[in-house]
Amino acid sequence: MRKTIAIVGVVLFLVLAACSPKTAPAPAPNPQPGPAQSVPAARAPAAAPVSAEDAAWAKTLEAAKKEGKLTIYSYNFVGDIGLAMSRAFKDKYGITVDIVTGRGAEFLERLKTEKRVGNIVGDMTDGSALHLKNMKLDGLTVSVAGELPTLREKGVWVADIFGIDPNDKHVASFNFSIYTPWVNTNLVKPGEEPKTWKDYLDPKWKSKMVLTDFLVSGGAYQYFVPALREKVIDEEFLKALAKQDIRFSAALPDEGGLLARGERAISVRGVDIVFARFAAEGAPIKAIALTDGTVLSAVTTAALKGAPHPAAAKVFINWWLSQEGQSVYGKAASVTSVRKDVADFLPKAAQVTVTRPIILNNEYNEEATKLFREKWLAKLWGQQ
Repeated sequence: MRKTIAIVGVVLFLVLAACSPKTAPAPAPNPQPGPAQSVPAARAPAAAPVSAEDAAWAKTLEAAKKEGKLTIYSYNFVGDIGLAMSRAFKDKYGITVDIVTGRGAEFLERLKTEKRVGNIVGDMTDGSALHLKNMKLDGLTVSVAGELPTLREKGVWVADIFGIDPNDKHVASFNFSIYTPWVNTNLVKPGEEPKTWKDYLDPKWKSKMVLTDFLVSGGAYQYFVPALREKVIDEEFLKALAKQDIRFSAALPDEGGLLARGERAISVRGVDIVFARFAAEGAPIKAIALTDGTVLSAVTTAALKGAPHPAAAKVFINWWLSQEGQSVYGKAASVTSVRKDVADFLPKAAQVTVTRPIILNNEYNEEATKLFREKWLAKLWGQQ
């Protein structure tokens, strides 16, 4: 009996053991990483390196914002143009712009006085190349060429913006007035327009051209000198042109009026910003680009030496030459841009593609006075 009970107990134990859940063996402990098994810490992507130029410009921007103000002696920022420029610049940088308007000769004398008494008020100025080059010669300006990020852009410029000051680069062009022939489209058939300088000599244009009187407009004779210097024309060309019975007008607006009314077929030296007004009013005139050379007269700007807000002046000039600044200025002033990537805000009839720019600079000015007033005006053109 005891034996039977023992056997039953063993059988019952084995049945219960078979029906109970199995326990998985405990996993072996992970070994701790040793020196050869160390796991590197996660790293953030490396930041792009900052160039020395960009670092320096960041400091200039910071200094300009601390200065918070800028004073411009300007011939160009009159009325709505000045308002548009000052508002756009303040919106972008938070820097207030004060504009003092006047003429270049006035600012030249004013700056000489400020320098003499040791109290420079203006930070930058703009105006004709002649006046700004004179300011440079009098030690009133500083070079900004090596500092402005905009100037590092390649392939965007219509012509060299330091073309009138290539060595020291104090004076930069923010606009080019384009000197080029204009025609009355009722009198000059499509395809017959002058295409080169020598086309002015075609006998069919005799007594049909107009040019501003040399004695009242320096720009009228300065137009020819860059082409002479670049060997596009020569003295024989001038002799032949003098025989074309060109009518002289009192001033550019008069010249544009003669062309618009059909009293002359061709203006030898139209100026875009002046003649565009007639085109905008519906006059049948348009500009023609000469393939062998287009004369550009630079309108310029410079930062002033000893200025109270030098960083703000640099930031403004950089912005003015940028795509954004040129767009604001071009739209407000209705002028062409020094940049190829900015829309032309002149009427379509005034727009030309400059294929060979020739920049009128001070050397040309001096030579023009000597050659034309002492030689060609009297001997070739019959003027004294």
